[in-house]
Amino acid sequence: MNRQDIHTINDFNKRMCQPTLHPLIAVIDPVRLREGDRLRFSGNFYAVYFKHTQCGDRCYGRRPQDFQYGTLVFAAPGETIRIDREDAIQEGLTGLLFSPELFSQKSLVFKKTDYTFFAYKDNESLHLSLQERHLVQDCMEHIYTELQHDVDRFSLRLIAVGLEMLLDNCLRFYERQFIVRTDINRQYLSTLDNALESYLSQTGKKSVEQGVACIRHSLPSLSSAYLSDLIRVETGKALTEYIRIKMLECIRIRIQSRNQPIEELAEEFGFYEPRTLLVLYHKLFGQRLEEHTQIANYNLN
Repeated sequence: MNRQDIHTINDFNKRMCQPTLHPLIAVIDPVRLREGDRLRFSGNFYAVYFKHTQCGDRCYGRRPQDFQYGTLVFAAPGETIRIDREDAIQEGLTGLLFSPELFSQKSLVFKKTDYTFFAYKDNESLHLSLQERHLVQDCMEHIYTELQHDVDRFSLRLIAVGLEMLLDNCLRFYERQFIVRTDINRQYLSTLDNALESYLSQTGKKSVEQGVACIRHSLPSLSSAYLSDLIRVETGKALTEYIRIKMLECIRIRIQSRNQPIEELAEEFGFYEPRTLLVLYHKLFGQRLEEHTQIANYNLN
């Protein structure tokens, strides 16, 4: 089936032959599709929904280390949402479709940037344990129960609280998935470290932005959001901070082996002022670069 443009929650509900219980959120229930039917659509929606992966583990990135009790995928506005009749779950809801307007609610307004998994690729999906699947389904059922009530001034607030609980649990479960994938994550880190080392050894000016591009080029199978989260979980550093540290380590080697002037190093590695390099170097290594004769005129005091 070709991709369809579905512009509103009401349009989606009409296509699924289900009532509109709230104009900003809807349940995804593939049982309402005919046997073998598929729905492919995009619009100004977020989506969280289960996928049947018995024949599609590769597409959704399941690995031997992962749990086998449910695969949860996420879609951001404008992305294609795929609903198949075979995705139906007998014991609960399959997913939720909701408007970006929900992120303007008090409980969610400051948390949108936390939910980076909406920018993940399909092959970076979340694979759940049995307990985790039950928790996700309980959160969805809680929202659905609230949708059964007539809309009043509390409806949106309670729906947003339920959605926050669902998405926060997804954050927790993704953290767990990163942890159990330690071996493959270390392979990724080795690959990006080699790419960074090669980039930093080249002649010419360098920058954190170019370092980010280098890393992304070295691991094209990973989305930028997933890669950033992987580095954060494995190293405790943001991507740009991680690259800056690698730059400083390279500078340290240069200082020790070549006694290269600080002015040259600062310009080559994208520091606007030598003093900035001095401060960061001292903070990271606990050693003052001013001890070198070429930079005796610089100090941190």
